[in-house]
Parts: sequence; structure tokens; C-alpha cells
Amino acid sequence: MTIRKISSIIKILMMSIVFQVLTSPLANSLVIPFGPQNDISLNTVINDWGWSECYSATYNTLFVGGNANQALSNCEGDYLMLAARRTGSSMFEVLAASDRSGVLSFSNNDSVAHASNGSVWYYSPFFSWGFAGENDNVIRQICDRQGLAERDRLCWSTDTITGDRWDRAGTFVGLGNSAAWEKVILVPTQIAETIDVSEPATLGLLTFAIAGIGFFRIRRVKK
Repeated sequence: MTIRKISSIIKILMMSIVFQVLTSPLANSLVIPFGPQNDISLNTVINDWGWSECYSATYNTLFVGGNANQALSNCEGDYLMLAARRTGSSMFEVLAASDRSGVLSFSNNDSVAHASNGSVWYYSPFFSWGFAGENDNVIRQICDRQGLAERDRLCWSTDTITGDRWDRAGTFVGLGNSAAWEKVILVPTQIAETIDVSEPATLGLLTFAIAGIGFFRIRRVKK
């Protein structure tokens, strides 16, 4: 077999790789970040990761009837993301996501949280709702008051009590009466078949294929 024929076969194979990468469901799959994330732009979450906002309100807005389930009435899907940002900002201070059962891990115990997708979660419809880092301890006095210097924590009180409810967004605490911060819930708009951790490998494969096509094209032209 001549070198020309071999290069043609390799080129066809590489073009097939490019086609499969670009048409694969993974190319349009949902990105579910592992563990709490900080300083993530709204554009990244919506356009790159495949999420959309289904609920947002300032921190001083109480959940209807003290029940956070009311906030979920427009938030359908197998996955949920909780996030906090300064009011009107396009940058999230802190966010985390997991499957719905993880985000809604029920706990009436002040110091119990459930691990799911790199975070620990807690939810009580008349107490508080939030997350912390995977190895963090959580002690709720309505909201979590542990790790005041840690940015990987979020807490929303779900009680109807008045006063300083100690809601938090990372290291910003005591936000229960604040209109300067927003609590946001997001749901997927993309395919949610896998946790997309293979994007770098996919891009590497695509780059290799494109480079290979260019290489053989250059060799043929030089001949």
C-alpha cells in the first residue's frame, strides 16, 4: 500500500473522529460542577454548562409560607443548582449542584448533612436549606454558622421568623434582611445523561484530529 493511500485512510479516520465528537450527545451535555464553585459567571452557567434560572429573589424575600418547596414549583428536572450573587450581578459568588434528591436531602438535625457530588447538603422546609464543602462540618443555628472564612458555604433560612436570620453566601453572612444579595435556583436545559468531566479529553481528541488532517494535507501539497 502506498504512502498516499495510507495518508488518505488516516485522513478519513480523523474526519470521522471530528464528526463523532461534534455530533456526540456529550458535546451538548449538561455540565454538573463537582463540589462548590466560586466566582462563576452567569454566561458560563447558562451557555457553557447548560442551566437556566427557574427562581430568583433577594435574600430578604421569605419563601412563601416558610416552605422552600414553593420556590421549586417552576424548577422541574433531575438536577438542581443553588447559587448566590449580588443583586443584579452577572457573577455568582458561590454555587453547587447535584441530583435533585441530593440537593433536597432532608435533615431536621442541626448538624447533619448528606454528601452528594462533592458537597454536603441539608434541607428542612421550616428551618434552613443549603450546602457546604464535602469535608466541612455543618452546625445550623437556623443557618450554618461554621467556617466563617470559608467561601464554599451557602445557607437560606426557610423559616418565617423575623430579624437577622443569618443567611449566607460564602463568607458573607447575616444576609437574612438583605436586598443586596440574591438567592437563585437553576435547572438543566441540556441533556443530563452524564456528569461532564471529559470535556478536556474530548477537546484534545478533536484538536489531534484537526491537526492530523492539516498535517496530511500539508504533506500532500508539498509532494
